[in-house]
Amino acid sequence: MGRNAQLIRQWAILKQIETTRWTTILDLAEHHVVSTKTIRRDLAALMEAGFPLYDERYDGKVYWRLSDEYKGLPLASLSLSEAAALYFSKKLVINLAAPPFSSDMASAFKKIESALPAKNIQFLDSLDSMISVRADAPKELEQQENVHH
Repeated sequence: MGRNAQLIRQWAILKQIETTRWTTILDLAEHHVVSTKTIRRDLAALMEAGFPLYDERYDGKVYWRLSDEYKGLPLASLSLSEAAALYFSKKLVINLAAPPFSSDMASAFKKIESALPAKNIQFLDSLDSMISVRADAPKELEQQENVHH
């Protein structure tokens, strides 16, 4: 199996744990048609990547969970200009989103859109016809960004 399939499975495992309260390693293995050993490796890789997963024992079984503070990250931590900038990038990002991420991207942009005032959305949509996006940023902008970080 290729690395791409492994990453897609790990992303699907993360989503399954995030949305399902009672998920065991056996449930994950059966759903993804792999061994429990493979699921254990995937869970270890996700935790090593910084996802706050943990196991919880209940009624004689071990269930995998995602830390509650990680679920539903609030948009409130974004400033209005940051949310607007993300919304503006929507057309570029949506077109680049790979299949395992495309539905999550669409959902994220719907949330960003619902957090922005309607007049902001209209303004940002009108900018689309005036601004073109290039893959290579001008050197001055790149240097300016490095100064701010």
